[in-house]
Amino acid sequence: MGWTILLDGDAAAPQQARLGAALASRGHRVIVLDAPRVADQIRGEFHGQCEELRAPPPWIPPLRAFWLRRQVQRLGVDIVHLNFIRPKQRVWADMPGGPPYIATAWGSDLNRDVFKRSARYEAAVNAILQGSSAITADSWPLLRLAEQRLGLRKPPMELVLWSVDMAAFDRQLVQPLADRFRGELKIPPGAKVLLSPRQPKPHYHIERIVQAFAQSKWARQGVLVQKLHGREGEDSYLQDVQALARRLGVQDRLILAPRLAYDELAGLYAMADAAISVPMADGVPSTFLELMALQVPIIAGDLPAYHGVLVHGERALLAPPDDPTALALALDRLVDEPLLSTSLAANAKRWADEHASWSHAVDQWLGHYQVAIGDRGSGAQGRSNPP
Repeated sequence: MGWTILLDGDAAAPQQARLGAALASRGHRVIVLDAPRVADQIRGEFHGQCEELRAPPPWIPPLRAFWLRRQVQRLGVDIVHLNFIRPKQRVWADMPGGPPYIATAWGSDLNRDVFKRSARYEAAVNAILQGSSAITADSWPLLRLAEQRLGLRKPPMELVLWSVDMAAFDRQLVQPLADRFRGELKIPPGAKVLLSPRQPKPHYHIERIVQAFAQSKWARQGVLVQKLHGREGEDSYLQDVQALARRLGVQDRLILAPRLAYDELAGLYAMADAAISVPMADGVPSTFLELMALQVPIIAGDLPAYHGVLVHGERALLAPPDDPTALALALDRLVDEPLLSTSLAANAKRWADEHASWSHAVDQWLGHYQVAIGDRGSGAQGRSNPP
């Protein structure tokens, strides 16, 4: 008999949809809160089953809290999983007799250095973490940031990577799709492809990628493909990026790839000769693990979150994320040292095979659900109501 699991998180993230579909495939009842796009992805792209809830808006806290409590009782919710922690989720920490919940941090929800938040925002996030039955994150620095916000009570904490479906991200399997994308994007035959797969938003610093590309040998030998995500706010930032590309003389080398269904991403990624990502704060994105499975070399900012996964010179090339010149030199190494590129790709693939199984990640979350639900059933209080 499966559990009834409510997902409350980023309303547009495919990770939420991947998790919901995986839980449904294991016989659990999945309910998605205030995320119609995620629900559509579960049913459409991932061929899973889910139900939906639409709560009153968070700016009416008492009504929202009352309504949610009635709904979780009516639906028999066993566990709530929070993905990307936001102040409105404090309703779960403050709900007397409410279901236990697991909190999964994503990066920008906890990082105070890059993402400035109000005192009210920070207090709500602290309360959510302190009331959780368990905390997971996709990097050790994120787990440490979460631990710093806890009081005397310390819930279980675990590293859980947003891992990769190895069968779907098999290079040989998706090569025909990669060839198709090269044609659809009108990439010249023989041109090297540098992929920028992260969201075109300011905190991903796509402008630095364009600067590095323009300084590197890739600008003479290939193209830069920027993946679109179809998220709000992309258009205005993309206009700035394209204006920069014109000023640097590489506008004809910058190609925008449209938002794709999840089952097409592997083909787009496999088309790349290398991929690059340079945010100033991050977890370990599923994108990296998918690229590693496909044997696409990665150039990334040298962030603590990546250590142990992206090892410089062994499984990736790392450089200061705010230094386009250093990034350009890393890009040139992949042009000048083809054996290095091959070695990085092979080592990354081996690591992903051993450490980044999606099935194992789902098992980890299910283990935390089981403990939290068991604690509640035995009368142990899985969480306290923080102030």
